[in-house]
Amino acid sequence: MNVLCDSRFCIGGAIAIVVFVVLGGCRNESGQPDHGSDRPKRPQTAASALGPESSPVEIDLSKGWCGGHGVPESVCTRCNASLIPTFKEAGDWCAEHNLPESQCIACHPEVDAAWKKLNPEAAAEDQHGDASGAGAIPTLKDNDPRFAGKWCMEHGVPESVCTRCNSDLIAGFKEVNDWCGEHGLPESQCTICNPEAREKWAAIRPATSMSVDDELKAILLERSPRLLTGTSDPLCQVDALRVSFLDPSIVRKAGIRVERVGRRSMSATIQVPAEVEFDATRSTRVTPLVGGVIREVPVELGSNVNVGDRLAVIDSPALGEAKSEYIARAQNHKLAKSDLERVNTIYQGAQRMLEVCTPEAQSEKIRDALADSPVGNAKAMLLRAHAALQLARSQAARAATLQAKKLNSERDYQVAQSALAAAEADFIATREEVRFSVDQARLTAERGIEVARAALESAVRRLHILGLNMDQIGMIGSEGHEALSRFELRSPASGRLIDLRASVGESVDDADVLFVIVDTSEMWLMANVHERDLRLLRLGLPAHFSVDGMPGVGFEGKVAWISSQVGERTRTVRLRAHLPNPDELLRAKMFGQARIVIHANDEVVGVPVDAVQTDGCCQLVFVEESETVFQPRKVALGARANGFVEVLRGLEEGEAVATIGSFLMKTEILKGSIGAGCCEVEPGR
Repeated sequence: MNVLCDSRFCIGGAIAIVVFVVLGGCRNESGQPDHGSDRPKRPQTAASALGPESSPVEIDLSKGWCGGHGVPESVCTRCNASLIPTFKEAGDWCAEHNLPESQCIACHPEVDAAWKKLNPEAAAEDQHGDASGAGAIPTLKDNDPRFAGKWCMEHGVPESVCTRCNSDLIAGFKEVNDWCGEHGLPESQCTICNPEAREKWAAIRPATSMSVDDELKAILLERSPRLLTGTSDPLCQVDALRVSFLDPSIVRKAGIRVERVGRRSMSATIQVPAEVEFDATRSTRVTPLVGGVIREVPVELGSNVNVGDRLAVIDSPALGEAKSEYIARAQNHKLAKSDLERVNTIYQGAQRMLEVCTPEAQSEKIRDALADSPVGNAKAMLLRAHAALQLARSQAARAATLQAKKLNSERDYQVAQSALAAAEADFIATREEVRFSVDQARLTAERGIEVARAALESAVRRLHILGLNMDQIGMIGSEGHEALSRFELRSPASGRLIDLRASVGESVDDADVLFVIVDTSEMWLMANVHERDLRLLRLGLPAHFSVDGMPGVGFEGKVAWISSQVGERTRTVRLRAHLPNPDELLRAKMFGQARIVIHANDEVVGVPVDAVQTDGCCQLVFVEESETVFQPRKVALGARANGFVEVLRGLEEGEAVATIGSFLMKTEILKGSIGAGCCEVEPGR
C-alpha cells in the first residue's frame, strides 16, 4: 500500500480510521470526543470547560478525596456506581473508558490538572515535581513514599507503602478509601485498573536505589503464562517486507518506542506436576535361587538391612543333593592328590636309581645308594638286570683270559662274548622300561587329579549358583546331615525392605521374588513437560521439588534424563531428576510441583514482551533501520519472565527494536488486511 498521512487526517479505509483514532484522540468533526453513537448527547462544550466545572453532580469535598481515581469521593463513579445514571442523563459519559467525560484524562489529559487543584494534597504533589498527571499517590501519616529510603523492587513501590510485603498497612489504605477489592491492593498501586500508576510510581523511585542490572539480579523472576509460541513458519516471507513511515513525526505521534537489544539477567523456570519414584538402579529384587519350604523369616517389612543379613531360611532338597555331590567330589579330589604324591615319590626314586645304576657301577655301591629309595618293583628289575650284566661281563673276561692261554676253545669264548652282549642289551631295555613305567604312572596320576579337580569345581559352581559363598561351602562336611538341605537366604544389598512376600511354611520356587530392597538415599523425580518447552531443557538443570502435603519443605536435584519420545496420549515428554534424600523424607508416589530452573540470573539476549508480535504464523520483532523504516524480523524465542522474553535466534546485541507501538506496524502487514494506514508497506530493499 502507498498512503499519505499528516497530523490532521488519514486516508485509506478501515485501518486508517483505527490508526487515526489511536493518533488523533477520539474526536468528531466538532472537536468533541466521540466514544459511541448510542450514548446520550450533551450540549457542545469547549474542551477547556471540561472538568469540575462541567460535572452534573455537585462536588462535596467534605466526603473526602478518592486517591485511587484522582477525584472527590462525591463524584467518583468507580467507587459509587449509583452516580452513573446521573452523569449519563447529563450527557457526561465516556463509553470507551466507562467513566464521566469530565473525568476522562485518557481522552482529555487537560482535565487532570483541573481536578488536581481540588485535591488538598495537590500543592505537595506539585512541590515534589509529580508531572505525570495520572492521579494522586496517597500519603499515610508520616510514610510519604517520596521520602522513603528503601524501595520494594519486587512490587515497584516504596516499602513504606507496600501492602504485599507489609499487610499491617492495609487498614490505613482502606481508611482513606484507597483500596481495590478486586485485586487486593491499593487503588493507587493497582496497575491493572490504573495502568498509568506504573509510570507515576516509577517517576518517584530514587535514582540511587538500584541500577537496572542490579534490580534484575535481585529479583527471582517467576514464570508467567506463555502467550508466545516461540516458533515461526520457515516458508513465510514476511521478513522481506519493510514498514516505512512518511515522516518521523508520525512515528512519534503513533507512540512507537525503540529499545536497544542487550543482555539481561533472567531467572525463569518451568513448573510442572511431578511424582517421586524409587531409583530403579538402587532397587534389588531378591529370589531364593533354590526351591523348597520356608522355615524362618527373621526380618519385617520396612526394616533396614545390610549386605549379608539373613532374610529367610529355606529347607531345600535340591541344595542337599548339591552338597552331597560336593562332599563326594571333594573326597575324590583328596584321594587323587594322595595318589599323585605317592607316584611322585616313586618317580623321584626311580630317577635317582637310573642316575646311580649304570653299566659301569659296582653292585655294592648301587645297593648302598638305593637302600632307602621307595622304587618298588622297578628297583628289583633294574638290580637283577645289572647283576646279570656284571656276571656276563665277568664270564666274558675269564673266557678271554683262557683263550689267551689256549686253555679253552674258540666256541667257549664266543659263547661268553654273546652272553655279555645279551646282558648289556637286557640291562638297557630294563632301564628304558623302568623310565617309561614311572613316567606313565606319573602322567596317569596327574590326569586323575585334574579330573577330580574339574568335578569338584563343577560342584562348587553349582553351590555358588544356589547362593552359597566360599565360607559357607567351606563348612560343608563339618555340619550335621540335617543341615545339608538348610539354605540361608542373605541380603545382596543394603537398604530398606519395601516388599516382603515370604511366609513360614510356604513352598517357593527358585525364581519367586520374596523380597525387594531399595536404597532410598537418592530418589527419582518423574515429570512430564510440554513439547514446546523441550528446546529449553538440557541435562544438569537444577530441579526444585515441593510436596503438596509438606508445605515449606523443598528438595533440590539435577535433571539426569530426558526421554527421546513423546507420549502418545499426553503429547508430553518424560523427564527425570535425581533428588538426594539423606533424611529419608521423600517417599515413593509423593506428588507435588517440580520447578525446572531454565535460567538463574543468566545473561541472555532478551527484549520486552511488547516488542514481539505474531502475524498468525511467525513471531516478529520490528528492527529499526532508520527513523522511518522498520524491518519485520522473524525470531526464535526462549524463556519468558518479568516482562521480557529470551531471543534465541534472529537478533544481535545492539540492534534497535520497536517495543510500545509495534502492534500498529503488525496491523499493516497482516495478511488479508484492507485499507491503508499512516505508513507504507514496501517489499524489502
